[in-house]
Amino acid sequence: QRRLAPRRPLPPPAAPPPAARPPPFLLVLVPSAPSHAARRQAVRDTWGGGARTAPGGLPTRTIFVLGVPGAPAEQAALGAEARRHGDLLQGPFPDTYPGLGRKTLLLLRWAAARCPRAPFLLKADDDVFVNLPALTSYLAGGRHPRRLYLGRLHWGVRPERDPGGRHHVPAALYPAAAFPPYCSGTAYVLSRQAVTAVLAAAPHVPMVAPEDVWVGLCARRAGVAPRHSARMGGSARVPPDGCCYGEVMFSSHRLGPGELRGVWGLLRGGGGGCSRLQRALGVLRCRLLAAGEWLWG
Repeated sequence: QRRLAPRRPLPPPAAPPPAARPPPFLLVLVPSAPSHAARRQAVRDTWGGGARTAPGGLPTRTIFVLGVPGAPAEQAALGAEARRHGDLLQGPFPDTYPGLGRKTLLLLRWAAARCPRAPFLLKADDDVFVNLPALTSYLAGGRHPRRLYLGRLHWGVRPERDPGGRHHVPAALYPAAAFPPYCSGTAYVLSRQAVTAVLAAAPHVPMVAPEDVWVGLCARRAGVAPRHSARMGGSARVPPDGCCYGEVMFSSHRLGPGELRGVWGLLRGGGGGCSRLQRALGVLRCRLLAAGEWLWG
């Protein structure tokens, strides 16, 4: 009997081309899983939109970052998706939840090497809605530190010591009783200078889980202080509300593809404004809506 030669794994899709000139003002990097094709397409169809120009003439560009799937059919599908959209960046490591740190390191290295003149980088999950016009306007109009690390801050988080836990951190790897303040990994911003500092610190920092903790540890070693923004939603899911999504919040978490399109349709249809009272209550009102969603949803 003839022996069949083992099937070689399909090569990864070609990496996205370097940033054009002028470079994007905000480079958006979205970690995603191979099976999340519907989420990626929803981001493209809504707030991400590939390469576009936000109000004020500020260009943005969206890239999705993945690892290697377990099945050849999934890899073939990724190759076809990459050829169609040109926005997939794939690393040579298995796409698993514990590998999110390696995925984050890949996206930071790609940004530094292939898009080094972009002033700001946004890392956002593929189930997050981001108000890019509001965020880019904030970044362009404010006086920020050169090494900006901006997001929804977590304080006093303790490492998970349970060996069976999803975010297990052995004491031998990180012995301290609590992590330093860090920005929620659902969505955070790094300036170009902060990206350089985090990458310089990365080889000296153990890759603990979750990945946002690791970025925070790298930032602390580099002397980059995280800055809190209440307009970053963190892990909160704000229910569809034109005022919150259109004016107040920079990000909201845990939205499926249909919900992303629903919010986008609401804003495109002119339903993104706030009344005088809503504007006065601002983030507090949106946080109360999110709390109600969690209690009654």
